Amino acid sequence: LYISKQYTNAGGHWDGNISAKTCDEIKNYIPSFTKKYEGKFIINKNNLEYTNKLDEKEREYAQSINVKEKIKLLPDEYQQVEYIESSGTQYINTNISPSSEYKVITEVTNHQGDKDGAVFGTQVRLKKNPWRDYSFKCLYLIADNSYRCDWGNRVDFNTIESKKDINKITYDKNGWYFNETKVDSFSNQTWESGLSPTLTIFAIAEIGDVSGYNSKYSGKMYYFKLFNDNKLCLDLIPCYSTAAVTDVDGEECSAGTVGLYDTVEGKFYTNQGTGDFIAGPDVNE
Repeated sequence: LYISKQYTNAGGHWDGNISAKTCDEIKNYIPSFTKKYEGKFIINKNNLEYTNKLDEKEREYAQSINVKEKIKLLPDEYQQVEYIESSGTQYINTNISPSSEYKVITEVTNHQGDKDGAVFGTQVRLKKNPWRDYSFKCLYLIADNSYRCDWGNRVDFNTIESKKDINKITYDKNGWYFNETKVDSFSNQTWESGLSPTLTIFAIAEIGDVSGYNSKYSGKMYYFKLFNDNKLCLDLIPCYSTAAVTDVDGEECSAGTVGLYDTVEGKFYTNQGTGDFIAGPDVNE
């Protein structure tokens, strides 16, 4: 009734978009709404929706009057945020040792630090004859806000026209894309599963004859997706815990812990460095 009135008052061209979660917020639009139903119903982008807090009879009734179910990306113990931000000392270990069939899609801000920082990576360098490099290579954001992928030639991207504050990056065995534009191709790679350490986000996991490569990324990450042979195997959503939870390594985390939640396996990845990630604004689903 509220929305119908807005359309009538606007001559049929109302473009408002209302959302509300708490009882007091919802009562602004549905005066008869009571505390009894707080948490059970929300208004989401002009739609009344029910949550998973309804019992079976309530759910049946809601469905009978065409109220739709609210689909959440995350469990109730987590609040999605726009991004998580690292100051340059935090990182996350995915516990996955990637091979050449893996692909990354992520979205990050320009580098915020005063030194090189790795968005993600893993590398093994062994001084043999010939020199062998078994890696799912690291991707760097450079201190001057340029970009390079540490596989063979290093390329400076200061002049890329598509560069913006938030940048989408796609990376696989064929090369990598920067804001939908292919900027580098790879060749003669020696990707071999099991030889690389596990893939790390906001840093580089490394073993072997490597030095000076473990600089950590400072900046914001909006999501991180990992595919294996075109199948999504890791879908990490920025969030913080709203209650005590257990992370992917079995460690107890208090409410307010910031990290990345994997919607594929239902696991919470948290900081394994020092300090804490900073959570961006809440996402109201």
